[in-house]
Amino acid sequence: MALVEVRNLHKRFGALEVLRGVDLTVEPGEVVVFVGPSGCGKSTLLRCLCGLEVPSEGEVVVGGQPVRDDPKSLQVLHRRVGMVFQRFHLFPHLSALDNVTLAPRKVLGLSDAEAEALGQRMLSMVHLGERAQAYPSQLSGGQQQRVAIARALAMKPELMLFDEPTSALDPELVGEVLEVMRELAREGMTMCVVTHEMGFAADVAHRVLFMDGGRVVEQGSPQQVLRDPQQPRTREFLARLLQR
Repeated sequence: MALVEVRNLHKRFGALEVLRGVDLTVEPGEVVVFVGPSGCGKSTLLRCLCGLEVPSEGEVVVGGQPVRDDPKSLQVLHRRVGMVFQRFHLFPHLSALDNVTLAPRKVLGLSDAEAEALGQRMLSMVHLGERAQAYPSQLSGGQQQRVAIARALAMKPELMLFDEPTSALDPELVGEVLEVMRELAREGMTMCVVTHEMGFAADVAHRVLFMDGGRVVEQGSPQQVLRDPQQPRTREFLARLLQR
């Protein structure tokens, strides 16, 4: 059974139609990478998967449960789906450990001791165990993004969504975040990733989807889509990307 099913998804913001009939399935343990030009609907699609945006038309199903715009349904969804954004959104007045443990204590009801043990494990998983007491201002951008990943993992999600998680980082910090994501993929985490890091997509993705104009134009293995694209629009996009 697919973990994610998207059927005829449309999303409009006033007169602007951002998603135009997207269909998608994601199997457990699959890594799906979305590529395409800015404004093509990639991030909006991820936001629909985690309930941050309400579809204008169509249906999103995660773990067999339709995504509904009501507090009870969204609370269940947010326990199953973790999301990492371009910006880190860490609380500046909390340590790395406290940023990671806040939701497990407040939402999952863990005791302070249970949450701290969990938080330490998650920070160790992203290679920041020794920086647990550091505040965001004392961490590099790459370290802050790894704390954000640890925070999402602390809720024990079935699905992780990454919306261009390295786009706000200096180039030398990109690799450390991508390596953590590679490790998650090797461990079998189901992941949907929006990125312009084609090397990461080629190495890690089971499937690559190229989007343009709110539609999925082409999809297939990384070998097929990135090295032998069939659609002219895909070829044009990749050629421009390689020229940068």
